[in-house]
Amino acid sequence: MGLKKFALIIFILVIASLPALAQRDSIGLTAIVSKTEKLTSEYPFEKVYIHFDKPYYAVGDTIWFKAYLTIGPYHQPSALSRIIYVDVISQDSIVKSLKLPTINGVAFGDVTLSPKIFKQGNYHIRAYTNWMRNFGPDYFFNKTISIGDAYNNGEAPAISITKIKKNKDLEISARLFYKDRDGNASADKKVSWTVQNEDETVITGKGTTDKNGFLAINFGGNKLNSSETASLTTVIELGNKKLVTNTFHLKSVFETADVQFFPEGGGLISGVRSKVAFKAVNVNGMGINVTGSVIDNTGTEVATFESQHAGMGIFALSPEIDKTYKAVIVFPDGAKSTYDLPNVQTDGINLAVNNSDQENLGIKVATNAGYFKQYKNKGFYIIAQSGGAVYYTGLAALQSLVYTGSVPKSKFPTGILQVTLFAANGEPLSERIVFIQHNDALNLTLNTNLQSYSTKQNVKITVTAKNKALPVQGSFSVAVIDETKVPNDEDAETTILSNLLLTSDLRGYIEKPGYYFNHSDSKTLADLDILMLTQGYRRFSYTNILADKFPPVTFLPEKGMVISGTLRTGTGLPVYKGIINLRLPDRNISVNGVTDADGRFSFSNVSIFDSSKVILNAKTYERNNNLMIMSDAPASQPPNKNYNDPDAIINIDSALNIYLQNSKKQLESSHTLKEVVIKATKIEKVTHEPYSALSGLSPQTDQTLSSEQLKNCSFDIISCIENNAIGVWPFNNNFYIKRDYDNGKKTPMQVFVNGLGVDYAYLTTLRTEDVGLIEVYLKDGVSGINDRYRADGIISITTKSGTFSPKEKQADLPPLATEGSSVTLMPKGYYRARVFYSPKYDNQQNALEHGPDLRSTIFWDPNIVTDKNGNASIEYFNADGRGTYRAVIEGIDNEGNIGRYVLRYQVK
Repeated sequence: MGLKKFALIIFILVIASLPALAQRDSIGLTAIVSKTEKLTSEYPFEKVYIHFDKPYYAVGDTIWFKAYLTIGPYHQPSALSRIIYVDVISQDSIVKSLKLPTINGVAFGDVTLSPKIFKQGNYHIRAYTNWMRNFGPDYFFNKTISIGDAYNNGEAPAISITKIKKNKDLEISARLFYKDRDGNASADKKVSWTVQNEDETVITGKGTTDKNGFLAINFGGNKLNSSETASLTTVIELGNKKLVTNTFHLKSVFETADVQFFPEGGGLISGVRSKVAFKAVNVNGMGINVTGSVIDNTGTEVATFESQHAGMGIFALSPEIDKTYKAVIVFPDGAKSTYDLPNVQTDGINLAVNNSDQENLGIKVATNAGYFKQYKNKGFYIIAQSGGAVYYTGLAALQSLVYTGSVPKSKFPTGILQVTLFAANGEPLSERIVFIQHNDALNLTLNTNLQSYSTKQNVKITVTAKNKALPVQGSFSVAVIDETKVPNDEDAETTILSNLLLTSDLRGYIEKPGYYFNHSDSKTLADLDILMLTQGYRRFSYTNILADKFPPVTFLPEKGMVISGTLRTGTGLPVYKGIINLRLPDRNISVNGVTDADGRFSFSNVSIFDSSKVILNAKTYERNNNLMIMSDAPASQPPNKNYNDPDAIINIDSALNIYLQNSKKQLESSHTLKEVVIKATKIEKVTHEPYSALSGLSPQTDQTLSSEQLKNCSFDIISCIENNAIGVWPFNNNFYIKRDYDNGKKTPMQVFVNGLGVDYAYLTTLRTEDVGLIEVYLKDGVSGINDRYRADGIISITTKSGTFSPKEKQADLPPLATEGSSVTLMPKGYYRARVFYSPKYDNQQNALEHGPDLRSTIFWDPNIVTDKNGNASIEYFNADGRGTYRAVIEGIDNEGNIGRYVLRYQVK
């Protein structure tokens, strides 16, 4: 991306500046720049971008992805953190969580969409490092991915909701359209429906679809009390007594379309002509085209406007003192609404930026007579920064109502540029963000060995990577899909360019971010400039920086996995110079450590994979016979809403119809292939009720939660324990006995899964439907167990797959707390990424024997590394699909330059 060093350019807007003024004010300028540089150097921003093999999936698929981790304003591969976390979230529960080790700022992963875990719906995927948690989840990688089900959701209806206000009554009409997976209307089908406020039923009813598959449901809306919990649930009766249930949130009942106004520079100032941007969105947060006019308080029309892209537009306004302004908006359905514009300030100063010239950035500072009279000859600064690096500073004295100047765009890198006007005392007065587009991404190309191909034919592609004309070494990922089976809106895609250069630095939803990078015409640049006017830039706040309010560092960068804890005597005293042995049984590794004066021990750079056991043994030179090992539970990241996505209701069956039809064929084909008769010895399945993981150690529990009692819990086992286990309180990534915690005793409870000690983060990988039994042991009134395991209370979880008899389990119990005390842990380990399978058709006979090849992802390789000449090559075989195949390469070179390229070829 060209510009790679800190730039500090002094640009004098006014030639006649007093030396004394410049001397006096330069102290403030130096402070602003130095504090900005401190933020960049001491609190560097990491970013994670994920390249997926395709935009959406079906239950039974595998999500293939590559994570790119960058740092700083130049997007260089980060060496600060070496662990990336990737979570798949459904509503408020973490369904799947991966811990990935990074090498040179990249990591590979995959998620199998097992039907036991995943259902049809929209899932939030987030990715982050421990260091990124200091800056909040809004700046994680956040993306919503739709997952369809080819078999179990074939009757999900399209729905439209209208509401009519009659006097004080609200009447709701919901119109549903049912059709099967093949597009045939579901005629004359019985449907029952229920309207609810959370768990409270408001009204129920029944109906029958008409001959075209439509059903109208009408009900009163006055009793609905929450936009977050109100819902409509329908159950349609199909053939063979099959029932299909669908639930629709009624958020649109409570909300209306909205229009917001954004004066350039931050406010309207009397006598200063300004641009005003606006953004109109529907109830789901998506842009809608509107027209409108601005009228003042005398009824005079002073401006007219209309949307030019995604509900956004712009108009000019010359505000006058003692006047107020309203905008009259006309929506697409003809409805009108009136909105107040921001109040007009009596006095002030405003910064405007003209970004329409290809070579230069125009800067304009304007004020009115009142402000000029008060601050004449006072100094002010202009600072422009991108990603925390300052590239331009300007210093001048206020000597006229309007200043204009220009700055070459070559001084700035591609990306978001924040231009801020400061008073002499360092107070931010006005601000504008613009997007600098140099079109200087890496020059990536994919070249096929043939112009077109046949089905199942071998494809050879050469990869070339250059920075301008110079070859570069870099890390890239390539996905090839059958576009006939996976149709996609390219403008709506999240790409390495749209993410690292645009959305990762802005808070809030950006509709179709790919649009701004797929087109390079003047209209797109104008639309992008309006986007900058309507988006809040919240990552970088000068107000906090100048007040020395830097982000509190709670989470440190992780160079590797750490196993740590405390060694104590039976009386709770820390053991100094105790010997701790860490053993990894599956890798035959054993390491010793020594505790400090506080009894603390720590093993760094421990490399273990998921489901690996870690055994800790402790002893002292005094041959202490009564030791406790307390392992630390890593602080987990709770689920969060994806604020960067709208609340749009996506009908997955309609949006993914073509894809799901192919997915159904794939499943049917795989079932056919499995119909092979194999003679083998019959294995009898032994079933029994799940036993306690710690059975035989205590005559009683304080509370037992059976699998039947857990049926009403959500995905999240932690929330399930919190809401059902009496006297247990979760806090700071641990469980405590609440009465003891309230009395000042803050020793966490120990958690076991199938008899193995686990940390708090491990519980996020468990689903309640997989749990057979939860037992809660509180210290008071329970004999034996807490003395044996040296914990202030125990939560014992037994999974359905981990059932066992008491006799079988006794052999696996940790030994008694004597000399050489031992504890077995199962911490969250690294995920071992799988390798994408690509079939090989060496000859025609081989191709015929393989059967139908209905793959939608034809090829995926996350580990393409170009050589010193910028070259690499890939090779694979096509599937049976005919039509257009689409190959996408994305990646980054060693200097942080990023790039993307799309190739299409025909299969006949």
